[in-house]
Amino acid sequence: MLKIPIKGITPHNVELDVFCDWIEGSVLFVEKVLSTTDIVDALCEDYIYTDQDKGFRVVADAWTELRRRQVWIGSGAPFSITGRRITRRSRSWENTPAHSFCVLLALAKWYSRWAKQFGSDYTEQGELFEELTKESLETQFSGWRIHLTGWSRTRANMLASIVADVETHLGEHKGDVGRWTKPRAKEAGLDLLCYRPFPDGRVGVPVYLMQCASGGDWEGKLHTPNLKIWTKVIEFAATPRKAFATPFAFTDRDFIQNSNLVDGMLLDRYRLLSAAQHRKNWLSSQLRNRIVAWATPRVTELPRRNG
Repeated sequence: MLKIPIKGITPHNVELDVFCDWIEGSVLFVEKVLSTTDIVDALCEDYIYTDQDKGFRVVADAWTELRRRQVWIGSGAPFSITGRRITRRSRSWENTPAHSFCVLLALAKWYSRWAKQFGSDYTEQGELFEELTKESLETQFSGWRIHLTGWSRTRANMLASIVADVETHLGEHKGDVGRWTKPRAKEAGLDLLCYRPFPDGRVGVPVYLMQCASGGDWEGKLHTPNLKIWTKVIEFAATPRKAFATPFAFTDRDFIQNSNLVDGMLLDRYRLLSAAQHRKNWLSSQLRNRIVAWATPRVTELPRRNG
């Protein structure tokens, strides 16, 4: 299995979200099967717990959480839990690239030394996550249009161009961009434009302005995109709503608190992956191949126990 992270799993203080990520990562990338005893033994060997009973209690909490997650994505779940065992359903992580990608992005926060091996340029990672979010929403939101707006090497538009693009898609009027933004502003926190048009082509439709945060610094982006800016650079007929996507998975308490901070729609790992409930192979072959190419060297270097 994977080494126990030094963040989030410390003696007598096990954070459930980190613990579940560690179990998911261990099953996806290392072990075909893990038992509750295997996990408790690892916790005791690393002195997280000296009392096995306490170890089994925290594993029971994790089992409950992982079973819920399994239900949320249905047949698309890469693991199954039966009794005291969690089992990888497919032969390799490459058969579930969307799930594997999201777990790797989360693990980068818990294994910072491992993540640093691959440099500090997160452009490709961000692009892949934005495109994964787009394809998930297109699968789940029938009739909605999802448009990529975020800055990248391949979409190196400054804010004025993005505003004009959004204006064209929605049929809204542009405001005074120069007054409310800096000259070299990029996307002002807007990565995806999500809207549901009507046949009449008029304004006043459901609109979400979405931030896609793929890195461990996602908490600092919960306030973006800033509607105070966007409702001035575009004269919306009806105020849009915010949305936020992240590859991390949250306990119920954290999900509620983060939803409040977003003040809109929050898509965590399992809301994104629930696209599998609508179509089993929802990821495009092109994006699938790009994710596998990005992930392969990272999976190879994952920190493993006894190795």
